[in-house]
Amino acid sequence: MDTTASIILTLVLIMLVAMLCYVFFAKEKKTIHYLFIMIIIELIIWNTAVLIGNYLAFDPQLSVFVDNFAYFGAAFVPVTMLLLGLTYQKNFRGLSRMYALLLVLPIITMILIFTNDYHHLFYLSYQPGIGYTQGPYFIVYAIYSYACLFIGMILLCYTAVKTSGVLSLQALLNFVAALIPTVTNIGYTLHIPGFHVYTTPIAFTITILLYIVSMFRFSFLKVVPIATRTVINRISDCFVVIDRDLRILDSNEAFNRHFYSVSVAKQKKCLDEVLAGTGLDEEQMASVSESITNAFESNTVQAADLAVPGDNPRFYSVEYTPLLERSSYPALVLLFKDVTQHVLDLQILRENQDILLEKERLASLGQMIGGIAHNLKSPILSISGGIDQVQDLVSEYRESVGDDDVTDDDHREIASDMEEWLRKMKAQLAYMSDIISTVKGQAAQFSEQRHYPFTIGELLKRTQILMKHPLVKNNCVLESEVLVDREQVIVGDVNSLVQILDNVIDNAIQAYNGRSGKIQLKVEQIGDDVRFSVSDQGDGIPPEIEKLLFKEMVTTKGKHGTGLGLYMSYSTVKGMFRGNMWFETKPGEGTTFFIQIPLTGE
Repeated sequence: MDTTASIILTLVLIMLVAMLCYVFFAKEKKTIHYLFIMIIIELIIWNTAVLIGNYLAFDPQLSVFVDNFAYFGAAFVPVTMLLLGLTYQKNFRGLSRMYALLLVLPIITMILIFTNDYHHLFYLSYQPGIGYTQGPYFIVYAIYSYACLFIGMILLCYTAVKTSGVLSLQALLNFVAALIPTVTNIGYTLHIPGFHVYTTPIAFTITILLYIVSMFRFSFLKVVPIATRTVINRISDCFVVIDRDLRILDSNEAFNRHFYSVSVAKQKKCLDEVLAGTGLDEEQMASVSESITNAFESNTVQAADLAVPGDNPRFYSVEYTPLLERSSYPALVLLFKDVTQHVLDLQILRENQDILLEKERLASLGQMIGGIAHNLKSPILSISGGIDQVQDLVSEYRESVGDDDVTDDDHREIASDMEEWLRKMKAQLAYMSDIISTVKGQAAQFSEQRHYPFTIGELLKRTQILMKHPLVKNNCVLESEVLVDREQVIVGDVNSLVQILDNVIDNAIQAYNGRSGKIQLKVEQIGDDVRFSVSDQGDGIPPEIEKLLFKEMVTTKGKHGTGLGLYMSYSTVKGMFRGNMWFETKPGEGTTFFIQIPLTGE
């Protein structure tokens, strides 16, 4: 080796030492930093051995001994390059013990090199300045080294292309860095002219230099590649990674923008300090801490809601996802999904629903008042007529007093007529009392719901009273078929069930579109349940409405309906009575609604 080569090797050693110092003193070193340190040390040993071996060329035995140390670099650099490629491609934060098996063959190689005089497996002979005559084991060493080197280089190039693009400068630097030592190593192994023993370590040093450029220019040593970082920063959801001590390991720009207030310095590294700066109270902080603890301990994804106060409060759905690493969970990903707009939309929806409920309530009250007026009109007229008749009988009786022509039988007949009219008026008053009780119960339904036992007979009686007017008004007839004991008891809110039956019967009336028709109400026992079915022979339900019924507030009545009646009826049957509600319909033939609820003993 000439003087120029010695000077180049010396400069290379100086540069490697400078690079070693830079990487060694880097802050927050990760696995990939330590792999770079290992490669640099191996190259320093390799270049130093080659340089010293050149100066000791006058003593072949000593020169061979020094050259043997060069294989600490030549044998281990390919394996380290493979580990570097794996770590960069898979974002490893640590390497498992399994990867230590990759070092077995390089260790065997070093043992065979230093004991070669006893078996000549690695090289048969050695000439200083020229090189070795390979032995049988050298083929094994070469195949393994090239395999590790090629796989490691391919992984580095593939990751650079995947994260930054095939035509990017970073990908080009990685490709050139992988090509240079590969070509020189193959040239030296095949004894191609111009390739000497010192060209390979120099080539690897150039590779490291190119990676240095990639590191300075493209943040090559960062655990998250630049393209991935760009994607994470552009995600609208807030993203932060913490360890068990709640220290922030990584976060995206959305998290920094939403959770770092002006008064909170961005240098803070603990999640609890950052969240406390947003104004969360103790209960909310305790909830976040509990979710983090549960995620770490259960090794499962946790989810919870979080409301951040302020002039413009924000609402988040937070997912706590533990990260698996080396059979433990040292880190946790918190994904804050901003659901503020969803919460605001839900509030508006609830306000609109309240308005619809109020409209439905007023409509029901209006219908109820109309029914009251109609139902009370007949008994009131009947009682009024009865009073007139009793008044006439009283006058007749008064005039008969002292009249010798009036016999005892006449007095008994007058008294009998009075009793008959009083009996009729008493029946009408009882009917009015039933109407008032029913209306009072239905009116109370809008303010409160009570659960108590009631009979099927009581339920049907109230339903028939309230539906009498709508049926007469629309020229419809309600036929009832009761196949169960009317004294059978149901537990719940009778007013709610009356409202449900009234709503279904009213829909059956509307199905005739003003035509006269017959509506059938059937009550039967199915096992431990009672089933109410209301059938009509109307127009049926259109297919586009049929698939939405019970799921959304839909109606076939146009501006005259809200669709809330069946929607609320279904919810009440399912939620209050633990029953079920469904329907069968055929366009042009009619519809049957079924309501099935559990029975209870008397």
